[in-house]
Amino acid sequence: MSIISLSPSDKLYLQIMDDLHSNWNPHPGQVKVGMPLIKKDVNTLFIQCGRKWGKTDFAIYLLWRHALLNPGSTCYYITPELSHGREIIWHNSRLVQFGRERDDMGRIVPGGEEPLRKYIKHVSNVDSRLTLKNGSTIKIVGSENWAAANGLTPDFVVYDEFKVFHTQFHNEMNPNRIVRKAPLVIIGTPPKPGDRNANQYIEFAEECEERNDCFHIIATSYDNPFTPRDEIDREIQKLRLRGEEDVVQREYFGKFATGGRNAIFPMFGENYVIEHNKLMSEISRDAGKMDWFCVTDPGSTTCFAVLFGCINPYTKTLYLLDEIYETNQENTTVRSIYPRIDNKMMEFYPRSSVEDDWCKIYDEAAAWFSTEIMHQYGIYFIPTAKHMNKKEHGLSLIKDQMLHKLVKISDRCKKLKWECMRYTKNDKGEIPKRDDHLIDCWRYLNAAANYNMVEVMEMLKQKNDDDRRYHKMKDDYNEFHKNEDWTFDIMPWED
Repeated sequence: MSIISLSPSDKLYLQIMDDLHSNWNPHPGQVKVGMPLIKKDVNTLFIQCGRKWGKTDFAIYLLWRHALLNPGSTCYYITPELSHGREIIWHNSRLVQFGRERDDMGRIVPGGEEPLRKYIKHVSNVDSRLTLKNGSTIKIVGSENWAAANGLTPDFVVYDEFKVFHTQFHNEMNPNRIVRKAPLVIIGTPPKPGDRNANQYIEFAEECEERNDCFHIIATSYDNPFTPRDEIDREIQKLRLRGEEDVVQREYFGKFATGGRNAIFPMFGENYVIEHNKLMSEISRDAGKMDWFCVTDPGSTTCFAVLFGCINPYTKTLYLLDEIYETNQENTTVRSIYPRIDNKMMEFYPRSSVEDDWCKIYDEAAAWFSTEIMHQYGIYFIPTAKHMNKKEHGLSLIKDQMLHKLVKISDRCKKLKWECMRYTKNDKGEIPKRDDHLIDCWRYLNAAANYNMVEVMEMLKQKNDDDRRYHKMKDDYNEFHKNEDWTFDIMPWED
């Protein structure tokens, strides 16, 4: 760990700054991003950027800057695999020769000046480590070696393309980083559904947005003034012509994007989500007429999911009111989870009878749940009989409910929304079996309610026909009841 650090009043600091910026300077977009970290206003920098923003050079710049200004520092550049890191910044000497004179095309000028070379003590190709004369080191590490990550003692860390890290790496390394208060820079394009570390990436990004010691920013490819805009425009146009707007938003604008050709619920969006109080106000006057459901997908080692909803038997509108999404194993026991379930049922339908007014369902694959809840609370949950309903048919029914505006979702259902937006088929066209606990609950609810889209459409058609009986024929000709004379152009061929 660095014992001393240089300040702007030191002559060596000024010399380092001159050498560091002799042939390379961060562009305005990078200055905006890096300043909070350089000023030490934050300790974590989360840069969600589009391609060609200049992330790799900026990451190398931050590593060099910290290593030079903080003698004795141990700095790490972490990539998904070690081979990946060595390929993009080591074999091409991008790290070792950073700051070397280059031409307008970014190519090294033969015989050009190398202002940072005088600070280098040793370059080790064996372990991809750069050692400086002030005792600082910069080393490339791959996240696949997560078992050894708990032995790292970092003073500065860069995560490049965190979206495809091995998920265990951060959990193993981060405690050591926190103890040493080492700055962390996460940089790269956002994940697409199905990426190896997509969940951890999204959770960390959301956490950084809320914490005061973190700075999270979305940077686009257009923020780099040295990237030809016409080239970006051309690529974006090609993608949009292929209907890949999600790729455009993710790869060039640095935004989380769902949908695309592999999306299972491409129609899903914020328009299905309603403020909880408004939703409860809508159903409160008909609460006694509703069919009420509590659906559980019990998991004692992964996730215990519960979905609460009701169906209006006259309009067939489904209201999804709330959820439980418990991943802490200490809280997935029946003794811990059922009181929470009971409280929510009473919140949504006060004075109701849990036994008589609620249809309570569980995934029969977790037979232990039914046994324990009957033994401890005397409450009976019925099995889903999911083997009688194909998953594809259940998902198709959910799509129909969305398309025909027959579902309204409370804004409390954050994880359900998260699952729907990221639910995509893999490259082989297969439906994934992950991150779908609440979607499964939705399927089980429809099956328990015997929700049949053909019957629903016939019922709605009959209702429209009944409404039509009270429609006056003259109402169809309202457009003729105007002041202007509509007969003047009946025979335009006559003079």
